[in-house]
Amino acid sequence: MSKDKYILVIADDSKEMNVALQYACSRSKKTNRKIIIATFIEPLDVLTTKGVTEIMQNEAREEAEKRLQGAALIVKESTGFIPILQVREGEIMKELKKLIDEEKNINVLVLAANVDDDGKSPGPIINSLVTKEFSDFRIPVMIVPGNFSKDHITLIT
Repeated sequence: MSKDKYILVIADDSKEMNVALQYACSRSKKTNRKIIIATFIEPLDVLTTKGVTEIMQNEAREEAEKRLQGAALIVKESTGFIPILQVREGEIMKELKKLIDEEKNINVLVLAANVDDDGKSPGPIINSLVTKEFSDFRIPVMIVPGNFSKDHITLIT
């Protein structure tokens, strides 16, 4: 990786991901940082034949690639930069920590909090960061409310 500074965003299936991505793009333009988009493929926990497992793994990888490509398009249109894309296989929090430890030029992780009506959890990654041993990241974690509009993001960045 180059000497550029990077903002890390996680591409997942949450509706808040787009808010985190928009916020990261806005910060990228203001701070001249590039963006890394990561997605994670969790291990399959099924008892089945090898062939079926391979099919399921391939489908999971295809879905991960689609998420990354969609997020990359948003970054390219918003910033003019092509982001670095990362697909990691394994337990999300362990792989996230490993990615941050390996890529020394990542200097912030941007997440958006869950805004569902139940209000019980800000999201699984944020919950893990604040309640478990994963709070020892070497970088700050920016948590933006998941209900921010593009206009609001522009206003605060």
